[in-house]
Amino acid sequence: MNMRKLHLIAAMSAALFGISGVAAASADEMQTYEITVKGKTFTPSQITVKAGQPFRIKLTNGNPMPVELESSKLGFEKVASGFSDILVNVRAQAPGTYTFFDDFHPKEIVGQVVVQ
Repeated sequence: MNMRKLHLIAAMSAALFGISGVAAASADEMQTYEITVKGKTFTPSQITVKAGQPFRIKLTNGNPMPVELESSKLGFEKVASGFSDILVNVRAQAPGTYTFFDDFHPKEIVGQVVVQ
């Protein structure tokens, strides 16, 4: 392999690694909002986030039974086993109010994300 090809491969590799480092740093900088479910209540039941910025929800399940945190409009669905934590990444959203719920109890355990 000639020297020109080696330099090209090295430059492409450096560019790829540089891009992944930037993406990882951005993900680490996302704002995390903590919610707990205990009994049939989310605490807090409402969080307020900034419009146009992705964010993360950390759910702590304080119940022995699983909880399925879901929001079709925010685009997530994830199960937290009893007495466990989960993280859900949410894409940037337009201003508005979005509902999330426990899919096992969709009318009883409900919360909101207010995007401003």
